Amino acid sequence: MILGTGIDIIEIHRIQAAIERWGEAFLNYVFTPVEIDHARKHKFPYPHYAGRFAAKEAIFKATGAPQFAWHDISITNDSDGKPVCVHRDPDFKLHILLSISHCRDYAVASAIVTS
Repeated sequence: MILGTGIDIIEIHRIQAAIERWGEAFLNYVFTPVEIDHARKHKFPYPHYAGRFAAKEAIFKATGAPQFAWHDISITNDSDGKPVCVHRDPDFKLHILLSISHCRDYAVASAIVTS
């Protein structure tokens, strides 16, 4: 059963500007170590940060944000490269389907929450 949907789009340069201005403080506030490691593996990491930022925002919208903080969820990839939401609470019962994409200027993500 679908319980909620969410979508978010962000300009990649906004994430890049935040990282350049606040550095590690911003990264560590918004992203988990796994997400930071993933982005840093790429020559140009900003689209990857922006995609994960958009994914978290889409999840917040789909679930009704108050029950989540930035570090409650980590966006990883499965063995096929598909984005996956991992909640830090092992008893978390919702299933979240994610899609993330980016181009030169924008990153977008959608989330569908099912029971």
